Amino acid sequence: MSDESIVARAPQVFLESNLNFPTGNRAVTEVTVTRARCIDPTLLDSFLRTMRHGSDDVLKQKINNATKTDSSRRPISEKCGDFIRGELYPNWQERSKVISFCQQQAVQMKQELDTKFAGGSDGDSDKAQVATRIDPYAERDRKLERESRYKQWRDVASWVENNLQIESILRATSESTLQEKCNANQQYLEEFKKFLADHQ
Repeated sequence: MSDESIVARAPQVFLESNLNFPTGNRAVTEVTVTRARCIDPTLLDSFLRTMRHGSDDVLKQKINNATKTDSSRRPISEKCGDFIRGELYPNWQERSKVISFCQQQAVQMKQELDTKFAGGSDGDSDKAQVATRIDPYAERDRKLERESRYKQWRDVASWVENNLQIESILRATSESTLQEKCNANQQYLEEFKKFLADHQ
């Protein structure tokens, strides 16, 4: 199994925002992402839920706070820009980092499985055929292992696809809110792509 890992953290400004989370839900604000966590994504789900709750779910409130607490005479679009670049985009970036890591792991898992189980049940390697002669249950065990491992890969790929769709919907909704509240002419999703490129 891959020993690669990354750490994803909530932006500091997010941690200082005194958000109220639903009773009983402990906020997960930092997570070490590994292949094992992609396979059993319970902790990743909690992290992503915390991050989404603290940004996109309360976006109008956040924008209002950002523009009203700044008593300067700067245009609202500038005040919004500080919030977007200082809090919203970093939040999106950390979520993207988690999902992209698991996406890469899914690709690696598929390649590893295809190599290990190349040829399927009719064309197993000489080693597997010898093992079958020695142990009559070896073929059955190999099939069970293959099915189990491919199921893990499918589950990770499905989790990634589901979360990419969630992110796409949330960001599109947030862009509409930002255009309504901050600057109708700004393409916030395009700006986020530039932000990602600048913060690799």
